[in-house]
Amino acid sequence: MAEEKPQRMFGYVPYPAIGYRMGGRQMVATAMTPVDYTGVVGPREQWDPLSGGGTNRKEDKAHRRGIAMYIEETEDYVLNSILVYIGAGDAKFVADEGTPDELPVKTGVLYVRPGAKFKVGDGGHRTGAYTDVIDAHRQLGDDVYQRLTTSGQPIIVVLDDDQLRRAQDFTDLQRNAKPLSASIGQSMDRRRALNRVLIERIIKRDDIPMFDEGRRIEFLTDAPGKLSTKTMAYKALRYASGTLLVGTGLRDSRGWEDTVELKIASDEKRTISRIVEFWQGLGDIPAVEEALGRDKGVALLRNDTWLLSANLLYSIAAAVHAVTVEDQNLSIAAAVKALHNFDFSRGTDSPLAGTLVDRETGKAVAGRSAWEGAADVIAKHILDSQS
Repeated sequence: MAEEKPQRMFGYVPYPAIGYRMGGRQMVATAMTPVDYTGVVGPREQWDPLSGGGTNRKEDKAHRRGIAMYIEETEDYVLNSILVYIGAGDAKFVADEGTPDELPVKTGVLYVRPGAKFKVGDGGHRTGAYTDVIDAHRQLGDDVYQRLTTSGQPIIVVLDDDQLRRAQDFTDLQRNAKPLSASIGQSMDRRRALNRVLIERIIKRDDIPMFDEGRRIEFLTDAPGKLSTKTMAYKALRYASGTLLVGTGLRDSRGWEDTVELKIASDEKRTISRIVEFWQGLGDIPAVEEALGRDKGVALLRNDTWLLSANLLYSIAAAVHAVTVEDQNLSIAAAVKALHNFDFSRGTDSPLAGTLVDRETGKAVAGRSAWEGAADVIAKHILDSQS
């Protein structure tokens, strides 16, 4: 039979809950409104190995702001459950009356002592973001605040207040979590106009050979394998397309995203036309055209040239943006056509040596400055070919 509800639980704050055990400890799944949650959680505890206290990593203020903006701006937002801890003396799970003891999962009530504070084990940035949004929107009648008073935040409560076990849980959770690749996450995110345009209006077209109606785009990883028949990952396609539209002046990802969004919103039809013209032009480069029509051609092109390198695609997009924006008489098609006689071969004698290519080894040089330097070389080649 279920445990009788102890007398000392009266006066405690009740939360409908599901109780279960994991790894020998009592766990409870419940939910609160974000407003209620921020009122019962304690201050952020940053990990200090010398004292053994806390579990949270150093706060990333940009990450916290990003989550807060997402909550504010997205009416149908979704956040994962937050893991919190509380001592057995401050909370107790009581199963519903009549629940058999042998059931591994029981419905019931989590009783929390008034004034007791939960300690965040995993979810510090989400907690901070909620706090920021709620504090900024408390004024009466504010739509965001009202939305958060009627929303629920799932919470996993561990009835365990051991600091070292909390820290071990945190590292175990990070070790066992596998984040989405950028290509998967970006292609799933249809709130972004660039993703909608690329996937719904461009990638599946039958007149862009480099895409082959989407079959040559890698969505599951951020870099196609050496022998892959895919020409590029979605991540590379997306960033190159956005760079074609806005250039290289924006350094932070949020500013880049917002500027691309505005560019698409200002003239979606022209935006689509420019992106299509760019990728069609790249597919007409003789080495690319030959590779697409040949067995194992894409793998050979990847092996012999830089043409399918993500950084090289960014360089070409940046160069084409620069020359077509500054010279209104030069079309994207003409700019890319000027690259038909550019030497994209791998090796130390590449015209990209000193930028995207290491002069000594002939290997790729990583980093934004490398591909931006290559963009300058490519832009000069395009302009010189016009004279």
